[in-house]
Amino acid sequence: MKTSHTAFLISILLLASFSSLTHGLILNGLRIGAVRVNGVLFCSLDGNLIGNSPPLSGAIVQLSCAGSQTNLGQALTNPAGAFVVLVRLLDTLLFDPSSCFVRVNLPVATCSVFPPDGALTASINLVNIVQTALLNIANFTTGPFVSSVL
Repeated sequence: MKTSHTAFLISILLLASFSSLTHGLILNGLRIGAVRVNGVLFCSLDGNLIGNSPPLSGAIVQLSCAGSQTNLGQALTNPAGAFVVLVRLLDTLLFDPSSCFVRVNLPVATCSVFPPDGALTASINLVNIVQTALLNIANFTTGPFVSSVL
């Protein structure tokens, strides 16, 4: 009798562990296993390329959704100001493209620009979905950066 209870509990735990995966992110009818958000930042009041604005390197970029203070991912901009934020499979459960944004706090050591609100944010836009044998990857890019409220 004890063995059947143990087997039952193990099967329930196994099903529960997979249930969140079945309710993950679906875009264009495809279940998404990973999300990539690409962007480029420049040292300007709005983070966008204006004239000869140098790239914004060494800045921490954070991805948040639904006004959450919880970051789904973060990345460090490279010397060209480029970044890629990767979102893990389990975090795609919290990912809603319509309410997600990228945020960077300024100033940083490589850029002494002070935006009015101390941070820049950008919306994200779906570029494509890459289907692989293991999972589908949704690729996003940032929209224009704007000054944001902390």
